[in-house]
Amino acid sequence: MRVGVEKLNVYGTSMFLDQRDLAVARGKDPAKVVEDFLINTRSLNPPWEDAVTMGANAALGMLSEEDKKDIGMLIVGTEGSVDFGKPISTNIHKALGLGPNVRNFETKFACYSGVAALDVAVNWVASGLNHGKKALVIATDFSRAHLGAFEEFVMGGAATAALVSTNPQIVEFELQKKGTWTTDIYDTFRPSARAEVGNNEVSLFSYMDAATGSYANYLENAGEAVDFDSSFKYFVYHTPFPGIAFQAHRTLTRDHAPKKKQELKDDFEKRVNPALRFAARVGSTYGTSNFTGLASVIVNSDDIKAGDRLAFFAYGSGALGEFYSGIVQSGAKATLAAMDIHAKLDERRRCTVKEYEFIENLRETYIENPEFTPDFSILDGWYKKHYEGSGLLVLKGVKDWYRTYDFA
Repeated sequence: MRVGVEKLNVYGTSMFLDQRDLAVARGKDPAKVVEDFLINTRSLNPPWEDAVTMGANAALGMLSEEDKKDIGMLIVGTEGSVDFGKPISTNIHKALGLGPNVRNFETKFACYSGVAALDVAVNWVASGLNHGKKALVIATDFSRAHLGAFEEFVMGGAATAALVSTNPQIVEFELQKKGTWTTDIYDTFRPSARAEVGNNEVSLFSYMDAATGSYANYLENAGEAVDFDSSFKYFVYHTPFPGIAFQAHRTLTRDHAPKKKQELKDDFEKRVNPALRFAARVGSTYGTSNFTGLASVIVNSDDIKAGDRLAFFAYGSGALGEFYSGIVQSGAKATLAAMDIHAKLDERRRCTVKEYEFIENLRETYIENPEFTPDFSILDGWYKKHYEGSGLLVLKGVKDWYRTYDFA
């Protein structure tokens, strides 16, 4: 049975901060900051957007009314949920107008949450227990405030929506080819609704251990000979920041296909960089990484074609790594082109560093606040200019902990 992604969309919120502006404000070299992290701009959320609105808006831009009728499962992966009990999948289910017989739930495993959701969806469809229905997988995450900290340069956010079915138009997954690696570690984590903490050095080493361990397990499970250079046309790495993809590719290349320094750089530019173009615009993509990378490599590759094999590496702090693969489908380019992702990212509002700091501080006052109404007048009336009449989902307010969402 063929199972994969039929439709895919990326929602990069409605505002951004230029990385160079932030570097200047923090006394850093702008060119070096961009070169080190490979992030040009990072997405920002206005106070009327959260993990619920982001996830719903990613799906709303992709689903037809017929698609909605065909959905039998909705899974939302996030580490930015708005409630410790009620899953945001229920909020998104309502916002999308899905039917009552849709199994839905939320998954959590740091940045692995999105691929964890994908695994469940793919296996449900492949098992035949879906009774002909499709699965909708949403990943939605954004950063906590890190004003003035080192981590400030690798923050961001995005949401993705992927329709999983037996009619893949974008990628068909190779169900038997998957490698997993896991350990118990505190690298980065969110011990409270406000805190996003950890050890960057430990996280880097854990990421590399997960990449090497899961790829070794993939080779064991592949059932056939795998050549690092010739078996994969492109690589989609997890991107807490795009720059880490170079280090991951260098590590795997060193172990499986040693190259000289310039050869490694050339290979990175050819087989990895196309998957990083959207991440370079939205910043850290958390649980959306593999989906954002998949969309990016399809949209931004000049020579990608049906039959090309893509390598995926997913990572979640805590920690788990997964290496898997998929085959590009003939409808991939046209299906992603219809989403017009670059153009929608172009529509975002550029914020000054002062505005960015104001937004982050304002959002902090809403965390665990049982009653508030977002200020829709800020940022020169950005809500009226961009949201009003757009049909995008927004947070209207919170009263006695009850959250109210509606369409702008």
